[in-house]
Amino acid sequence: MVLRGGSGGAGAPWVAVPDVVSTLAAAGLSVGRGYQLIDFGAGFPLVGTGNYDTVPVGVFSRRCVELVDVLHIRVRVTDVVGDSHERVLDCVRGARAGHSAPGEGPVNE
Repeated sequence: MVLRGGSGGAGAPWVAVPDVVSTLAAAGLSVGRGYQLIDFGAGFPLVGTGNYDTVPVGVFSRRCVELVDVLHIRVRVTDVVGDSHERVLDCVRGARAGHSAPGEGPVNE
């Protein structure tokens, strides 16, 4: 996670959810009003890929999106046959006005 005007970006270290909460609190955001993050952990139920259900990662207010430059969540799972999978989710990219303007192309590349 990197706040606007902060340094790091791609070189920022991965941190645990409580560290992100501390950084957001220091920026003046509170849980439940400025944002809500889901703390995935061992045994957290994820949906299968055969349907269109989703698993929420978080909810972010406009102020949060304005303050946060980068918020990536890394999810690593091991499926029932023992295969490991990892995805990195960009939590604020689609919330930017430039990415969600009508008539714009899809944000997924």
